[in-house]
Amino acid sequence: MKRMKNFSIIVACMAMFVGLLAACSGNSNEKPSESNKPATTNSGTGEASNPYEEPMEISVAFWDVEAEVAKIENDPIVQDILNKFNITIKPVNTTWDDYGQKIQMWAASGQLPDVFAIDAIGTQYQRKWVEQGVVAPLPDLTNYPNLAKYFEAPDIAGLAVDGKQYTIPRRMFPSVDWSALDRVVYYRWDLAQAAGITKEPETWDEFKAMLEAIVKADPEGKKISGLTSAQVKMLGGLFWLYGNPVATSDGSGADFKWIKEDGKFIPAVFSKNALPALQNMKDMQDKNLIDPDIALTSPEIAYDKFASGKSAAMLSGGGFINLDANIYRKRWANSYPDKNVSETVKVLKPLAGADGERHHAIFKTYWSESYFSGKIAPEKLERILALYDYVLSPEGKTLLTYGIEGVDYKAEGDKKTMLETKSLNEKYPAIAFLRDLVAYETADRYDLSNPSIGDEGLRQDAVEYVDWVLNNTKVPEYDIRLTYMSTPTKDSFTVFDHDDLLNVMLSKDSVEKSWQKIVDGYKSKGLDKMIEEVNAKAKEQGIE
Repeated sequence: MKRMKNFSIIVACMAMFVGLLAACSGNSNEKPSESNKPATTNSGTGEASNPYEEPMEISVAFWDVEAEVAKIENDPIVQDILNKFNITIKPVNTTWDDYGQKIQMWAASGQLPDVFAIDAIGTQYQRKWVEQGVVAPLPDLTNYPNLAKYFEAPDIAGLAVDGKQYTIPRRMFPSVDWSALDRVVYYRWDLAQAAGITKEPETWDEFKAMLEAIVKADPEGKKISGLTSAQVKMLGGLFWLYGNPVATSDGSGADFKWIKEDGKFIPAVFSKNALPALQNMKDMQDKNLIDPDIALTSPEIAYDKFASGKSAAMLSGGGFINLDANIYRKRWANSYPDKNVSETVKVLKPLAGADGERHHAIFKTYWSESYFSGKIAPEKLERILALYDYVLSPEGKTLLTYGIEGVDYKAEGDKKTMLETKSLNEKYPAIAFLRDLVAYETADRYDLSNPSIGDEGLRQDAVEYVDWVLNNTKVPEYDIRLTYMSTPTKDSFTVFDHDDLLNVMLSKDSVEKSWQKIVDGYKSKGLDKMIEEVNAKAKEQGIE
């Protein structure tokens, strides 16, 4: 997920993803035409043979699939791709409220669909699925070169169990540097200037001074607050950056990373660097630079506050894609019809911390995963992998991103110019769904030719922001194998650091006292035992 991207954007992408899945209860995709089937040479006879000649129905569990499946019949691109592989899809519906429970129940009863989507990495039940053969391992990927390359990312390669992969994560970014886009701060540069700020902030002190100036001046007379957040679980993605960046996590509770401190590995969230970061956050709270209602926040409320000028800044997932979709497209014109959003709103570049280094949040390069039933036939798995490989290929990516050459866009070298003013997602309502079948791949939207970010000014800012992050920030050292490592205590241990940050922020106690209470609580749940187990296993495996 996961990752992170604002959660409503992920939901929208997934909703379109499910458009690929054909309807159940007799409402399936159109059968492929012979002309669309690829042919190969039948050795010995010289006659052409079709590797996808046998029609294949594949059952897939995905979020709200039944609600979206009807879109396929209005999408010629998706129909052609499905026809190419002679696939029809039987949707098995799950929702955001029940997907975890349903899939675990199906796994326990031996009723899993051929393919299912869930964010299960690091959980006890995912480990049991692998151990008990509930999910199928992937075969050798030599025949799927695009998919094989996909597994070269260190955090995806690190998922292997005894040399075998059991899942295809939905990758978002090519490297963890791009995680900077999954926790960004939008801020009102126009209000900052009206309050006397002449320089965009580069340090934490400058950022706090800017918020303080805006709140004090209240240029629009709206009783503006400081920083709000789309979700409480995003808090760590910002505040840990003050000296403890490896502590940033995706909010799942199982994503905590490890560092070596005083000669042994510990979860980074419990580093001695935690206290300065917590104190910095508490100081901001005490100076009224954080929205007093942040504990009650939700994405829609936060977007409304920021877009209407009631919050000076907003912590969000989804980077510029979210800024474009949820601020510019949905809300901006209602509040500021005469203001250019790309000149009015800025995205905060990673700030220099107490150590002088610029850090950004560090997540995995993916969010959620595709698994395959342990009962799936090998030929069915191969057909699915062929489809996945095509979606990841340059041809598939271009088709699902830009549409049909000569119809939807024209190419001049590496530059693509859109010919249609109508949104591709309207013209081809299932392409985003199919594009996201394997990977969310939001990185490819940070390209001046890609129309996904509608406002051209924001698109330019987005490209420049990514370039700046790649050239000016530092990813601290950590070993992802320790995050994935399984030990008896660690397998059931969770760290919901965003709740801990909120408790420290709102506590009347000193930072030291409130944090010690939290650490003691984790110790009572086996923190010290988990640390012992992880260090012992790391030594066995030669991890230093």
